[in-house]
Amino acid sequence: MDKEYEKKATAYYQGINQQLFSLIDPKVETVLDIGCAEGALGAAIKDSYGADVHGFELFQQAATQAKQKLDSVTVGNIESDPLPFEQEQFDAIIFADVLEHTLDPWSVLTKVKPYLKKTGAIYASIPNVGHISIIEELIQGTWNYVDAGLLDKTHFRFFTKSEIEKLFHTSGYQIEIIVNNQVLFPHQQLLMQKILEAGQLAGLNTTHFFERTTAYQYMLKAKPSV
Repeated sequence: MDKEYEKKATAYYQGINQQLFSLIDPKVETVLDIGCAEGALGAAIKDSYGADVHGFELFQQAATQAKQKLDSVTVGNIESDPLPFEQEQFDAIIFADVLEHTLDPWSVLTKVKPYLKKTGAIYASIPNVGHISIIEELIQGTWNYVDAGLLDKTHFRFFTKSEIEKLFHTSGYQIEIIVNNQVLFPHQQLLMQKILEAGQLAGLNTTHFFERTTAYQYMLKAKPSV
């Protein structure tokens, strides 16, 4: 699996999820970015809010770049390696397109909770496997893994909105905000219409169908449950 990450284009480690960034509380002072890649998101948080940002990154090459931008970067596997931080150290812990790459995201969310201040929050972005493009694949009898995207070949877990909500609830968090970025390509509009019509004829509740199937990704803010 490590070799698959090494094959990814450099841009894979350099992006910033602007919608996720917009959810982060401007008052944050200490931030932990799990899977920080080359540190672009963390650098934006430092520049915009003046926070101390610490990274935790699996791959040395990306971590080397991140060390030039963040206050510290630890190289390690979030599922198996210890976190070298103090308990209740962070106002925010970020998982930007990371949880779907873990074997046990439930345990990961439980693992990081002691390092989050009681008033702190988890910020995460997670792709939606219920997107219309996946439905299109299934209708065609395909499930094509790719280097990046909803069917990224390095994804271990796949989530819909309801499963994301269950993930955080069962891990001891309450989601305060959840938003999505809608993506519907022109060629998918007719398919969407046909599915809606078929659902209505079958007596299914299609009220939220459009939102669930055009959401390419969900971004959220969650706090520890009281």
